[in-house]
Amino acid sequence: MMTLAMSLLLSLAPSPARAQSTATLRGLDVYRSTVLTPDKAKELFGKRIAEIVVLRNHRRPASAEKAEVIRKEIEREAAKIPGIAYAGLTISEYFTSVDHAMYVTFDIVDESDRGRLAFTPAPVRNTTDPEGLLAAWKSYYELGSALTRRGQMPVDRPDCPGFYCLWGAATPELGALQTKFVAGAQAKERELRTVLAHEADADKRAAALFVLSYGTRGEKVIESCLAALKDPSPVVRGAGLQILADIINHRKDLRVDADAIVPLLDDPSGSARGKTLGLLVPMVDDEKSRDKILSAAPRLVDILKLSEPGSHDLAYTVLGQLSKKTYARRDYASWEKWVLENAEGLKK
Repeated sequence: MMTLAMSLLLSLAPSPARAQSTATLRGLDVYRSTVLTPDKAKELFGKRIAEIVVLRNHRRPASAEKAEVIRKEIEREAAKIPGIAYAGLTISEYFTSVDHAMYVTFDIVDESDRGRLAFTPAPVRNTTDPEGLLAAWKSYYELGSALTRRGQMPVDRPDCPGFYCLWGAATPELGALQTKFVAGAQAKERELRTVLAHEADADKRAAALFVLSYGTRGEKVIESCLAALKDPSPVVRGAGLQILADIINHRKDLRVDADAIVPLLDDPSGSARGKTLGLLVPMVDDEKSRDKILSAAPRLVDILKLSEPGSHDLAYTVLGQLSKKTYARRDYASWEKWVLENAEGLKK
């Protein structure tokens, strides 16, 4: 992996008075490619990336739409570079009380590394929505998200009757939908599994998985989530990781094998990698999981080198838990030395 933290076009930097409203581009990362380097990405796409930053800073729907068109254009062009099998482009924004930063990440899979794309074939059928459960999940998510944005949802994790807890029954409307999921996960389990296996729409497959998490058998929920980690869509893989994270954090009677999770540190989707890192945090202290996670420490250092804060911070947390060391966040030499010494120890 090569990564480069930099600002493209310093003229975009906001004045102190506008620091919270106008974003400055702080980093450009290229993850896991020897074909597209950060310098090459800047040369090929730097001007258009800077244009995206300007458009997104306008905070207008039309500007946001134009920025998305450019983002997809860059993504398509990057994927056509000889030697590249897959390219994704993510733009992340981070706010603090005094700063507003933007980061660009190219997720690249080289042709020589095509094994990272070894997912199951994309489903092609149009399945039916069993008793409206998929639509109900969409309503549940949208309602809870809207209430959260308005500050009207409890901060503490609610109690849930399933194995994944998002909003709980914080309002009568959410409670009614949750009751529908509990009944539907049992009565329509077969139909939901058909959606999960065969539906062409990734959002519907993910919705089916979330509803299935309200079933009564934890082992079956884990089995479904682990299978979802091979889905060709990062939306479905992300859903599986979210449910598994809730199980690991709150259901000590159930176990998730780290062997199934660690490979997703190499996922071509930055979103899936971030959720994988979050899932590993509570697993590190489990002795049965520790050595399996330690075996992937070189990849953790790769992610640590990203300038994008979310991925970098989580990698730092996991490495710190593994090593019990307090090296500086950007002291890559020390982290690499520790990983090399401990990787050698695992082989003996």
